[in-house]
Amino acid sequence: MDPQEHFLIISAGDSIHTTYPAVLEELRTVTHTIIFAEKEVYTNSARDDAGKRMWKCSIRNAVDEVNAISISRSISCALVTIDAATFDAIRDPVLGIFSDHPDARYSFDISAGPKRLSLGLLSMSLWLEGDCYYAFGNSPARRVPVPTLPIKYLPANPHNLVILTILFREQEKGKKSGTLVPETTLFNETKTWQIPVRNADEDPAGHELLREEFTRLVSVLIGWNLIRVETDPEAGPENLYRITPDGELALIVYSARMKKRGVTSTPGLT
Repeated sequence: MDPQEHFLIISAGDSIHTTYPAVLEELRTVTHTIIFAEKEVYTNSARDDAGKRMWKCSIRNAVDEVNAISISRSISCALVTIDAATFDAIRDPVLGIFSDHPDARYSFDISAGPKRLSLGLLSMSLWLEGDCYYAFGNSPARRVPVPTLPIKYLPANPHNLVILTILFREQEKGKKSGTLVPETTLFNETKTWQIPVRNADEDPAGHELLREEFTRLVSVLIGWNLIRVETDPEAGPENLYRITPDGELALIVYSARMKKRGVTSTPGLT
């Protein structure tokens, strides 16, 4: 399968056509949009009152608008209707898509639709390691901050904590110019931190960070979405780094756990 395929799976609601462009603006690489809706929305019943009929009509119109937007952007668009918003009813068609396109990227938009449907898609996003987004009205799309690794793995190498701490401190300064840290600066500052030895066989002076190891650590942190690399043509070819919201959250959660255990400073750092 084409690894460049990017599926956006969204829950159907009466505001979906307003949030859809915001999510597309954030993602930019979507090739397929799949709309999940309850069959009730497309079923007319004599028991429906005027309000229920208007509600169903508004969702259908919103779905039609999403389809029109998709066509205008050359994005494939399909509708999947499910019998009820149970997890099994949501899981099976999502897994069917995944089975046919296992190498594709998956994103989910849970901005609209019934709560059970949106929560079911959120759960599937975790299983498929997909990104999950939400947006309200014309507001910018925001990624649901789901961790990409267990926090317990963060201190596997103490330098992970050092890099995050340095970038977090730059973020705390509140100055736009101070949130991006050049690679050389980040490497030099990381080297100055003293990492205590873990066993008697190690050099008592501590472990000296090599450039190759630093590059590997940074690559891993980027893969975990804890830091982000950017470039600035005006600043030259050197990479610039900033901590992501996920990175801030991971560092805060880890620090809180250590504080609960009676550790007043970040373990492994002096």
